[in-house]
Amino acid sequence: MANIDNPSGLTCLGKCTGGGHPQVDLFTKVVGYNKAIFPGDAVNQVADGSIETSATPGTTLYSGVALNYGAALTATEHLVIFTPDAVFEAQDDGDSDTMTAADIGLNANLILGAGVVATLKSGHEIDTNTADVGAGLDVKLLRKANKPNNAWGANVRMEIAFNKQRFALGVAGI
Repeated sequence: MANIDNPSGLTCLGKCTGGGHPQVDLFTKVVGYNKAIFPGDAVNQVADGSIETSATPGTTLYSGVALNYGAALTATEHLVIFTPDAVFEAQDDGDSDTMTAADIGLNANLILGAGVVATLKSGHEIDTNTADVGAGLDVKLLRKANKPNNAWGANVRMEIAFNKQRFALGVAGI
C-alpha cells in the first residue's frame, strides 16, 4: 500500500534520544517577518533573538520546532520545542529517490516548504535526495516511524533528531 503524501512538518514524539522529555520555551516572531510560522515548522533564531523559518538547509542552526501558528507580518509568540535531542516524526518528500531501511542512521537536510493557512499545516519535510553520511546535514534518520500504513518508499514517515541545533552542547553561538 502506498503512503499518503501529507506533509505536516515535524511532530514531537515526546521523547529524547538521551532519555527524558523535550522542553518548551517561548520565542517571538517580529512584525516585519513576511512568512507565517506553522505548528511543526523548524525555526531558527536571527540576530535580534526572534525566530523565523528561513533557514538555509545544511548551513543554519535550528532553534527547535514551533508548536503554534503565527500569521505573516504579525508579531506573534511561539512555544518552541528547543531540546537538542528531541525526537520528531516527519515525512520524506516522496520524490524519485525514496527512503529504504539502508538509510537508517544516515543524515539528511530538511525541505522548508510553505505551510497551508486553511489547515494550519506545516510544509516541512525530509529531503530524500540529501540522505548521506555527512555530519553537516540537518537531521539524523533514526528509524521508520512505527505506525500502521507506513511502508518504505515515497512519503515514508521517519523518526528524526536534529544534528544542527543551536542549543546543543559544543555549538558555537552567533
